[in-house]
Amino acid sequence: MRALTAVFAGVLAIGFSGHAMAADAVPADWVHVMAGPMFTVKAPPGTTFERIRTGDAFAGTFHGAGFDLAVEFGYHRDAMKLPEGAKNPSEVKLVVDEKPGAITRAAAPDPAHPLFVGLYVPAVEKDDFGPLSLLVMGSVAKPEDRATVERIFETVKFGFKN
Repeated sequence: MRALTAVFAGVLAIGFSGHAMAADAVPADWVHVMAGPMFTVKAPPGTTFERIRTGDAFAGTFHGAGFDLAVEFGYHRDAMKLPEGAKNPSEVKLVVDEKPGAITRAAAPDPAHPLFVGLYVPAVEKDDFGPLSLLVMGSVAKPEDRATVERIFETVKFGFKN
């Protein structure tokens, strides 16, 4: 009887952990979107990346349904830049493609897009020039759009290697 109970408990544990993994899985219809050779994300269908030329950084914008996310990828990027007038910032630490980072949330001052969300990975690589950092940020209208953006952040895979 004890053996049967142990087997049943094991089956239940596997079943519950499988369900948890499925809940965390990227939606099956999401696609890979390349931010040039620097990194990729998985995002909802229709999401695009537009490269913007700047002097000292790789920059651009992810465009998708419910979000536009500004990207800066370069040396000596400052920490997360909150919009002027943002309130109640909070930060959640996470690991992005084996690199420590953080997701920042705040109340944005724009009534049409009141939810700020950003990703900061301070040291994607380090070399003689210093740390190579990633910043991705934007404001969205609805909590479900912020949840989508945060899920996108969790899928970042870096392609840049020194």
